[in-house]
Amino acid sequence: MSNRVIMAGATPFFVRGNRIGVLCLHGFTASPHEVQWLARHLADQGYTVYAPRIAGHGTNPYDLARMRWQDWFASALDAYQVLRQQCDQVFVCGLSMGGVLALLLSATEKVDGVIALAAPMMLKRPLEPNYLRLAKYIVRYTNQGDQTDFPKYVIEQQQLRGETPIGRVRYNLWPTAAVEQLALLIQHTAGQLHQVKAPLLLVYSEGDVTVGLESQARIVQGVRSVDKQVMILKASGHILTQDREHAVVFERVTEFIRQRTTFSHQNP
Repeated sequence: MSNRVIMAGATPFFVRGNRIGVLCLHGFTASPHEVQWLARHLADQGYTVYAPRIAGHGTNPYDLARMRWQDWFASALDAYQVLRQQCDQVFVCGLSMGGVLALLLSATEKVDGVIALAAPMMLKRPLEPNYLRLAKYIVRYTNQGDQTDFPKYVIEQQQLRGETPIGRVRYNLWPTAAVEQLALLIQHTAGQLHQVKAPLLLVYSEGDVTVGLESQARIVQGVRSVDKQVMILKASGHILTQDREHAVVFERVTEFIRQRTTFSHQNP
């Protein structure tokens, strides 16, 4: 039986600001905590910011195992509608899987800009749906605990910020069925890129061993956006919102939004 207690640090984040809304979407097996520093930074600029908890995340891996990618998209769509009802302009921003959801939202809904951070768009063998369709019956869960020094860095940053040093708020146990759904989400979104026309900012890192630069090239080639910007980092890994260059990322995201809003919208 599932225990639906929300993990410490995994609650949604919402700050009401002016009439410019920014939706911040976290990645696969993670939680709003993963994008909370970015969300707080944007809130400090006066924007209305919402970082929702995507379905199946932030409780336990067994909840995630029952989700389909359409459930994740429904979470993102609901959150988008919350901002759309309150704001004159809405920007969607996401990290990793959240970036894929942001792109899919911009393909189906009216957005004023889309920001994809380390969004995967190319499927390697372990992420091929046909492979995962069988693998999920053989290996239901895998241990994907972070063995790098990144969790230690996150704790150090939390201490510097005066936050409770809880580290990363994510699942270490990954359901193979959920990985299959991630692959299907990527596959579906890749087929919808031609519907994306909104201003676009892509941020990737050469140091990311999870998502390579070929994903950003696929997105740039696939979208119909005229206004396209790409930022390539050097030192960061995959979690661009918490890694060593996160401050640079935050400033670039802020500037992207600022340049695409009008002065009359800057006040609540």
